[in-house]
Amino acid sequence: MMRKLRWIILFVVLFSIVGPAWGAPPGQFTVDFNIQNLGTSSANIVVNFINPDGSSAGTKTFYNVSAGGSAYFNPALHTLDGGGTLPSGWQGAAIVSADQPVSAIATVANNLSGSQYVSDAYVGIGEPAPVVFAPIVMAKFGPWNTRMAIQNAGALSATVEIQFISGGSVVATQSIPNLPAGASALVDQWDHPTLTNFNGSAIISATQPVAVTVDEYRTTGGLLVSYSALPLSKASTTLYMPGYINAYGSWTTDFTMINTASSPASVQIQFTNNQTLNCSIPANGSLYLNPAANVYGGCTGGPLASNFYGAATVTSTQPLVIAYNIANTLGPGDRAIGYTAFAPSDVGTKMAVPLIENQYSGGKWTTTFSVQVIGGGAAQLTLNYSGNLGTFSRNVTVQDAQTFNQLSDGHIPPGFLGSVTILSDKPIAVIGDQNSLILSGDVAAGFPGVKSP
Repeated sequence: MMRKLRWIILFVVLFSIVGPAWGAPPGQFTVDFNIQNLGTSSANIVVNFINPDGSSAGTKTFYNVSAGGSAYFNPALHTLDGGGTLPSGWQGAAIVSADQPVSAIATVANNLSGSQYVSDAYVGIGEPAPVVFAPIVMAKFGPWNTRMAIQNAGALSATVEIQFISGGSVVATQSIPNLPAGASALVDQWDHPTLTNFNGSAIISATQPVAVTVDEYRTTGGLLVSYSALPLSKASTTLYMPGYINAYGSWTTDFTMINTASSPASVQIQFTNNQTLNCSIPANGSLYLNPAANVYGGCTGGPLASNFYGAATVTSTQPLVIAYNIANTLGPGDRAIGYTAFAPSDVGTKMAVPLIENQYSGGKWTTTFSVQVIGGGAAQLTLNYSGNLGTFSRNVTVQDAQTFNQLSDGHIPPGFLGSVTILSDKPIAVIGDQNSLILSGDVAAGFPGVKSP
């Protein structure tokens, strides 16, 4: 029996070349993806590509994907069932169905080169919901803007309303009337008639469950940050941010927290170097922090120490959602990646990273992943890799937090493309990052790891 387990928004997006005058990121964009079988038996996986009006544009079937293994699809390289291809200029969404639990990582990149090349990644959305939060949204904020892809995951036509919030106030709204079942819409905040110099958040409400992905982009090109928006079910009074960086070399982290409750929130942020920030967020409001730029939003306990590379745990008196960006803003400023913080329901002793590479595609792409031990201390990990060059296993010990680099660690051979399942004797949170030492531009693409059954 096939189960509709993951909604993936904008798997394949091929825009005409547009310049900064239109507000969109320059270039033509293509999205490829890797789907990991999280089950205990081999899986048959069907990807149904959906036109913006909700109709099917074709399917791609992967048969007998091994337990822990993965299937890769690139619309520029691979055909659909029956031998056809998605047409040039196609834009839409995809639904993944499988007879085993699955997860997917989608990577979006443009066709430009050098300093104008951009890429990032996001995780497939397994929980469409009628209320979804996008913690980081910008509109005409210098060269920065945001676009959201919104798919109606329900069975009926939906009305969608977007509230843009700053601090504790709704500063603007936007509506999408009559979005058909299965249909998707691309909403660019650059086009909003009243939003200017906006650096805040958005709450997306709909009469049907929706799935939403977010692209932060620079209209002048060169930077793209993507993440999957969060349903209300992921709001929590405890959240985890693995891979947090503050002035470590050229890398820094900034983040936005949304208070999803109608009462003010008192928040404590505990870092693995034992520093603590104490903050307050208004009811139904948001708070932006950028410690490396000395932006603390009224929080006390700073400044956060530089040369820090670890993790953070956030506790609050009200449920929060968080998105955080990691960028080399102290260096050339040409790479940035986006993540969302983990709720306790999304951490565990068996975690998966659906996309793992080591010098894949002629040496271009390598993946790192960062592990945070929930509650701190030492954790014993077993890393089980599965991919195009076979299966590999490693046993390692992590103290509080650690980042693994496939190029330098030697866990898998050059040319590897696949995934990894991580077994731990303590609950962990994991994030991944695809990068390149060969290509220039924004080659960094970040995504969260997923909890495995």
